[in-house]
Amino acid sequence: MLGNQNLHAQARALSGLNLKATSYVGIGYVANIPATFLGVSSFFVSPRILGGMGLYADFKRTTRSPGKSPYYLPTVSVMDAEVTYGDRLYLEQSDWTTINTGLLYAVTKEFAFYGGLGYAREKHYRQYYDQSGTRGEFGYYWVADPAQSGTRVNAMGGGLIRLTRFALFQLGAEARPAGANVGLSVAFHP
Repeated sequence: MLGNQNLHAQARALSGLNLKATSYVGIGYVANIPATFLGVSSFFVSPRILGGMGLYADFKRTTRSPGKSPYYLPTVSVMDAEVTYGDRLYLEQSDWTTINTGLLYAVTKEFAFYGGLGYAREKHYRQYYDQSGTRGEFGYYWVADPAQSGTRVNAMGGGLIRLTRFALFQLGAEARPAGANVGLSVAFHP
């Protein structure tokens, strides 16, 4: 009889995270694939707010920017590359920074979904090929494309799924930059 009580006590002790019944604060890593691999997310959820509502926020940015390349030519414009030099467009790439906030709702003790809006800043770059090889590395060089750059309204949403006692897996989507949000968070009592 004593062994059976001990097993029940251990099962209760290991149950851990219950998003529906207890307040939690979480912090973690989040990335938007394929654009922003450096990111942090945070959330707060409380059963006292409409039975499991809370807030979600994240910040993500690109890890490598063509603007930091030694072959970025800030004095050359898109018009110069295409019209003046007649160079061929080889590749396009953007540097992104996003800040998002939204609402979170705990559907069950192990799953919560979130959705919201945010700010996205895009700096767009073009890589050209110079056949003469005088610009860039072996003729390849980057220029800024201000016409395709700017700030955008971002929409995002997804879910948090319990993995272990205090760890959650995040899966979602984002509009700007378009991609899948993937992450891991750790939750704790405030």
